[in-house]
Amino acid sequence: MGEQYRVKVDIFGHTYTLRGPAMPEHLQRIATLVDQKMHEIYDKNPQLDLQTLAVLTALNLADTYEELLAEYEELVDSLEIRQKSDE
Repeated sequence: MGEQYRVKVDIFGHTYTLRGPAMPEHLQRIATLVDQKMHEIYDKNPQLDLQTLAVLTALNLADTYEELLAEYEELVDSLEIRQKSDE
């Protein structure tokens, strides 16, 4: 098993210890992204409880992921088509 890193992060006022093979800077960046998204959603819907806020945040981030994945796949397809036409 590879090296495991640990980092304490703050997400929506709660401290979590993250552990994994990713560098601490990466873990901090993704925690900051989640924290920012939670605050963005909460600012528009301050009546949300923490569990609902967390689920909505996960859904928003998953939606962004799906959109980026679709864009990536379109780019890969475009490059493959271009390579085939250059042959």
